[in-house]
Amino acid sequence: MRQLLFFFALISLLIPGCAGLQQEQTLKDIKSRLSELEKAQLKTNAGMEELNNKFLLIHEQVDSNKKTIAELKAMAVPVMPPEELKVVKLEAEEVKKPETRRKETVKNEPAPSPEALYNQAQNLFMAGKLAESIDKFADFILHYPKHTLADNAQYWIGETYYSQKEYQRSVVEFKKVVDNYPNENKAPDALLKVGFSYLELNSREKAAEALKLLIEKYPSSEAAARAKSKLQELQK
Repeated sequence: MRQLLFFFALISLLIPGCAGLQQEQTLKDIKSRLSELEKAQLKTNAGMEELNNKFLLIHEQVDSNKKTIAELKAMAVPVMPPEELKVVKLEAEEVKKPETRRKETVKNEPAPSPEALYNQAQNLFMAGKLAESIDKFADFILHYPKHTLADNAQYWIGETYYSQKEYQRSVVEFKKVVDNYPNENKAPDALLKVGFSYLELNSREKAAEALKLLIEKYPSSEAAARAKSKLQELQK
């Protein structure tokens, strides 16, 4: 009888212990699953950001090409020279040596148009050749600093560094958009990315300053709406 009582007492002691171990293991499993979900979410967010960037670049390309086609159509005025001028031109060309003609062709070759140069930079970005795309965008700004796409080019330099997680450099490049092209369409987006870059650098105070400045300077922009949402998250 005593042995039976001892057995029941031992079981009563072990049951709570087993339940505790099961609960502890369950909590570990939940934490592990949450960690996996967070990693998957971060990966999904990065993929969405990359797709969004490519979509924006394609949209810019379409707009740029439409504008170029319209300009070419307006300029396309066919003028046929008189037959005698054609003959004179051909005779002059025949007199020249082949080497001279090749040198003149290279010398007179026009520089890439702003649209062509910008498209080259875009294509390099979408192909994942990020360092080369930075060089092309920088070339565009160097040759066409007053062009309507200059702010876009500077923005994509910042975006390239941001996508490579070089957040210190992305802050510098995005700020150039705001400083040099404050009234252009990419200025609000650039200021938003300044705030996001500071968040990635764990500088919440500077991030909040950038987001508040965005809302103040460009209150009706889509970027300002995103800035308000992000500020609300930071205040929780």
